[in-house]
Amino acid sequence: MKSFRLVLSLGGLALLATGLGSCLKAPEYSTTPSISNNNVRVKRYKYADPKQQPIDSVFITINFQDGDGDLGLTAAESQVAPYAYPSIFNNNYFVEPFLKDPKTGKFVSTVSLGLTTTGAYNGRFEHITGLTDSKTAPIKGTLTRTIALGYGDLFTAGQVVRFDVHIADRALHLSNTIRTDSIVIAQL
Repeated sequence: MKSFRLVLSLGGLALLATGLGSCLKAPEYSTTPSISNNNVRVKRYKYADPKQQPIDSVFITINFQDGDGDLGLTAAESQVAPYAYPSIFNNNYFVEPFLKDPKTGKFVSTVSLGLTTTGAYNGRFEHITGLTDSKTAPIKGTLTRTIALGYGDLFTAGQVVRFDVHIADRALHLSNTIRTDSIVIAQL
């Protein structure tokens, strides 16, 4: 009798779980990716040789959501149109650094200051899901990009830096642009 109750209870739980699972709807996101600011942090790496300049690695983490899951670009895809170089879509993670002017307190693009070229900090991330072009599904998650800043190459101690970031999907939809919190380049 106890075995029968156990089987009946487990069967009821399985039926309830199946019923609840069928009620859940997939989220409805736009097919244009949307991002939000999550985190920006810096870690300094020093070499054993004191003559070598330290490197600051900046980790920019964003939250993303996309209605059809077509985020990411493989190396092979980046070799063919519409992604092949010199298309801006050869990359899909776009970063522009801004330096704080100590006199005005305003942030100015390193490109407009002539310190970098457009796209110098852009990069590429691989497919986020195993979806093929024939299957689509909404996705959301976090994405972290690491940027190495050589001390003294462009940034010096005490400078305040922030970044504008946006991404693109394989359908060439550009997300909104987010602005990270500021970071300060540390002393040697």
